[in-house]
Amino acid sequence: MRKLKYIKTMAAFAAAALICTGCSDKTVPTANDTEQSTNSDSEKTAKSIEEIYQEIGQAVSLKSPQCMDDDFIENYYGIDAAALEEYVFSMSEDAAQAETVIIMKVKSTDDLEELTNCLQTVVDEKKNEMENYIPEQFAIVEKSKVQTKDNYIWLVISDSADAISDIIESGLF
Repeated sequence: MRKLKYIKTMAAFAAAALICTGCSDKTVPTANDTEQSTNSDSEKTAKSIEEIYQEIGQAVSLKSPQCMDDDFIENYYGIDAAALEEYVFSMSEDAAQAETVIIMKVKSTDDLEELTNCLQTVVDEKKNEMENYIPEQFAIVEKSKVQTKDNYIWLVISDSADAISDIIESGLF
């Protein structure tokens, strides 16, 4: 019993540390930085995909998210990680939840069509998994769509899809 309490406490501390990692920027802007930022306010730069994903995690309660690695996305969905500059491929660890957040930045826009097909495969598989077993999750999957803009592509399957998509769009553009 005591060991279980210790494990729970350590898990809580680990979760808190992960959440706070995005808040640890301690740089102080110099006069030069201030000048540059006022000159380039009209030139909004995109946030990194990891920053956007952390922002999503702070704004929306994701259901047991688990980020997948290069091997997983290649073996299960045919996505070549070498074609990506950066990505987050997060799926719910709970098989009864369809929640998925995928954001990718491609090196070449020539790969967008192929990646759109790969992400549509994710949608199709989720539909097949949920259709006869969990109708409310199937309805969430049915509303999802693969979106692209410039060299970015994303897919959101979630109850909070609109809020998550807004965060993605505001972070990228």
